[in-house]
Amino acid sequence: MANQDIETLAQNFEAERKAAAKKFLLCFWFGLPLIFVGIAFLILAVMSRDNNGFKVLQSFGFIALIIGLLLFVFSWLIRSSFKKHLLSTVEEKVRTTLFPKRTVDPHRGLYLKTILAPGFFASPDRYEGSDFMSSTYDGVPFEQASYDLQRLQSQSNGKYSSTEYVTYAEGTMYHFTFERNFGQIVKVLEKSGLATFGSQGLKMVETEYILFNKKFKVLASDETAVFYLLTPQIQEKILELEGTFAGHFYLAFIGNELFIAVDDSHASLHVSLLKPITHPVMSHIYAIYAIPKVFVELLGLNKNKFKADAGGSNPA
Repeated sequence: MANQDIETLAQNFEAERKAAAKKFLLCFWFGLPLIFVGIAFLILAVMSRDNNGFKVLQSFGFIALIIGLLLFVFSWLIRSSFKKHLLSTVEEKVRTTLFPKRTVDPHRGLYLKTILAPGFFASPDRYEGSDFMSSTYDGVPFEQASYDLQRLQSQSNGKYSSTEYVTYAEGTMYHFTFERNFGQIVKVLEKSGLATFGSQGLKMVETEYILFNKKFKVLASDETAVFYLLTPQIQEKILELEGTFAGHFYLAFIGNELFIAVDDSHASLHVSLLKPITHPVMSHIYAIYAIPKVFVELLGLNKNKFKADAGGSNPA
């Protein structure tokens, strides 16, 4: 999608947002007072139970309360349907433009083995996956899906005990495969994120980029691979891109595979009915759905460095 296409989308949805916002505010500000009025009349009806006006107050209270609740619920339906329509439209346009040949299955996720392969998360007691898509971008194959990792948690108050599944990691994982096998492991882990697993045998490496070192922890099987795969320019771009996500960011090169997880990625797609849909807002939403393209170009996965005939497995 070109900048002009994004601008056109922003303008169209801004016009739609204004119309929807008027309906939302109208229903909300009529519905909310009616709820309070209805409750007030019902309280008065209870207090004047022995008076002749009891039934009138009760009837008016119920009518006001029901109408108020209906308007209030309708206002939130307007809000949620606008967000859903905007996001689904942008997602479809991005996928049609960037990933025309794709396989999509909203009811399945990546294999659990793939989710756990980079060692970002502990093995769950229950795993739920959804929104699977596989495609290629500029000759680089990838697959992506949402994940929800849950652990079984027990609670007891001395007399009773209960167990429930609690989510400890939720987001989107992207899995790329390229031709060249570097024979090395390089992990980039956000320091404020979850504890990671599967890092045995890796050593911590500090890059020359101070800001990058403050934000991320880099683990590698070979120090040379870090400086070969994570140039200063790439580190700077990763920092910029990480700022667009609401959740935690994880990246791992393993052999000829790249794993990227954005934990709590769904929180990054925030659309407000009461705030203008500007070009920057639409560009941000576009960037989230275009993440495979962004990383292929950002890390140069489509460049000669990642081709099978680029050299040996070890960059050193």
